[in-house]
Amino acid sequence: MQPDIPDDLGRRGDSYLPYKAHPAFEALGRDWLNIFELKLPRFDAYPYLAILGTLHLTLYQLVTAAAVCSDDRPSFVCEVVAPRKTLVRELSVLSYQRNNELPARAVDEYVRKLGQTAEWKAAAANPSAFPICVKLARDYARWPQDEDDYEGPAEPERLLAEFRRAALQRHRRHVGCVHRSYGGGVGLVSRRGTNRLRYAPTDELLKALILANVPNRMEYGLFLSLLFERYGFIFGEREAQRVLAAEEIDKRAFQANSERLETRLRTLGMLRRLSDACAYVENPLRRDVS
Repeated sequence: MQPDIPDDLGRRGDSYLPYKAHPAFEALGRDWLNIFELKLPRFDAYPYLAILGTLHLTLYQLVTAAAVCSDDRPSFVCEVVAPRKTLVRELSVLSYQRNNELPARAVDEYVRKLGQTAEWKAAAANPSAFPICVKLARDYARWPQDEDDYEGPAEPERLLAEFRRAALQRHRRHVGCVHRSYGGGVGLVSRRGTNRLRYAPTDELLKALILANVPNRMEYGLFLSLLFERYGFIFGEREAQRVLAAEEIDKRAFQANSERLETRLRTLGMLRRLSDACAYVENPLRRDVS
């Protein structure tokens, strides 16, 4: 969305991004532009922009954490809430727990990688290791903020352990809350029908996803595939087979989950079934577009 201008784009006041370009930035820009193209009145567009922006911030944290941990792209088993407990609900709970642990794992891995660098190993072997290692830590992650304030152990291994402890402690108080807090605010994370958190998208989130991704109408199976490709969301059997182990998949459970989603979208006026074998998701703001 940045205009093509010759200015220095590397700095903008006190703001900071670790990447000049990233697929997550492109995904956010694509969704926002698609909402803008609907030409909604400003106050009608704001809720969708807020939902999609918050969703992409949540995805950005998990995607970058997975990259640090050398994991595959995160996926999200999404339950369409059923009257009774289902296998999809259990898998959604596990999916949430796995993703919720990912950012802390990334912090731990990031600190561990400092101890594996040639510079750190060389400094640790130096008789005057402490000031060298502190400088390396400050250059690597701006920790400790002030060398004079640090009163912890001086040995390189214990210094690294203290760095890890401080990083994880700060993470849990701040950025570690993003997945749960933002996910709940955007309508992705929920406790509806159970006392455990899992992925259960709300009608508001589903509507925002349709407005941002369906140009006019789209075959229902293709729509489910698109949600998986762009966001990692799993509703149906085909997408589940691409991520989950064979022993975790119950075809009937995922088929029923997909059918419940179809019913919800029909209730929202965003899906039409033309025959027993043909259902289309429709963008209600573009129905008249050929």
